[in-house]
Amino acid sequence: MTMNTMPGKRSRADMQGAFEGMHASEDMYEKVMARASHRGRKRGGAPKIAVVATVALAVALAAGGTAYAVLGGDFFFRGWGDHGHGQVNTWTVDGDGVYSRTFGTVDEGGLSDELKASVEYAGRAVEARGYTLLVESVLVDDLGCGAATFTLSNPDGIKINPAYGMPGDAVFDDTSDLRLLTTAFGDGTSANDDVVYDAEASTDTEVRGTIYFNAWNGADSVASGIKWVLNFNDEDVTTDVFVPAKTIKSREFKTADGVRAMVSPIAMVIDDESVMEAHDDLYGIHPLIIDNLSVTMEDGTNLVITDDDARVYNIFGSCLRGEDGVNLETVYRPTQLLVPEMIEGVNAFGDLCHTDGQNEAWQAEFLPAA
Repeated sequence: MTMNTMPGKRSRADMQGAFEGMHASEDMYEKVMARASHRGRKRGGAPKIAVVATVALAVALAAGGTAYAVLGGDFFFRGWGDHGHGQVNTWTVDGDGVYSRTFGTVDEGGLSDELKASVEYAGRAVEARGYTLLVESVLVDDLGCGAATFTLSNPDGIKINPAYGMPGDAVFDDTSDLRLLTTAFGDGTSANDDVVYDAEASTDTEVRGTIYFNAWNGADSVASGIKWVLNFNDEDVTTDVFVPAKTIKSREFKTADGVRAMVSPIAMVIDDESVMEAHDDLYGIHPLIIDNLSVTMEDGTNLVITDDDARVYNIFGSCLRGEDGVNLETVYRPTQLLVPEMIEGVNAFGDLCHTDGQNEAWQAEFLPAA
């Protein structure tokens, strides 16, 4: 990766002026800079870079540049690299075999100008109980999915327990007063999300990471604005709303019988409603169970998204959204950044769930609709 250089040196006054463009309290600049300048013990022995991230954000706001140009293009490397945990991560669940998640790789030359230009600055910050959350860059698609990079700091320490969740998941320890970092929307709805921290870029007092999310109600919720929430044991503290101005487009794929799938660079959605239209007497709450999902690229490469038999889950979470056959969709957030225009097909294996309680084996290939 070629890192773009920062603009010339700027004074503290310059950065403070830039910070005024953020939706935060008047003294947030001083608090964030104080948090960023606090030295903590490194997680994974990496150099401390939270000060750089904070200064980069302030300079970017002052310069009015794009997220990709000012942060040196690291948004995609932060979001779809190995997060400092290594490429392949494995774990066991109650002795039930070995599970794995493979993080993605990023080819900078393969990032389209349109994709890079779709990254926006959120610049949202909030402070509570010694914690300072700074949400930096955001990318959203037309499927109601997105990703946002963040820095969370606390001079008294941040308690992440690596024994919880999948490797890399930012799950706070039981003794922490901060329970969750979550995503919500301006229309009052919440998100299904997953938070992954960067082991090499984080310290005991600062955590850098990415939060991946999808709205339960789809793209309309995202369009109403995004906010990020510090969930404490007895209260929630929320950033101001950020309304995205840009959206990356998805590409439609279809099976021979009309079942639809939509693929964006950051998400994949199976239209379960179209499954019910193509097949009779399916269970309206959950008509389809997918056991194996993969993508075949134009060069013949096969990218596994999930494989239940092999216990492979190369995703930042998945969920079923919608209800009773209305706008029913299965959403996946892959660990690999996708290039929909170079996908030859999407392959799925699973079971159709009938109203009589019987399951029917199902296999399908989704081909580009146009």
